[in-house]
Amino acid sequence: MSHEMVALILMTGVAHLLSAFRLACYQRDEEHHCWREGLLTSLCGGMFCLAGMDVLLTFAPVSPWHAVISVWSCALIVRSGGSIRVMWHVLK
Repeated sequence: MSHEMVALILMTGVAHLLSAFRLACYQRDEEHHCWREGLLTSLCGGMFCLAGMDVLLTFAPVSPWHAVISVWSCALIVRSGGSIRVMWHVLK
């Protein structure tokens, strides 16, 4: 396995786990609590966590597009502060 592929795998796995961690640490507003937003945040966080563990534990080759999209989504999640609502408005 080439060094470029190892770098892509590590970058993708770390981006997935960082996204999951940011979604898990999102501070929810208790006064305006919406169960749908919390459910969506939890599902996305779980999906990112499983994807990151799958990439890092199996060390399966990833495409450059997968790496770019995972880093882009990680940057978007970190930039929005982990709020799905803010992230949705950014994408509109």
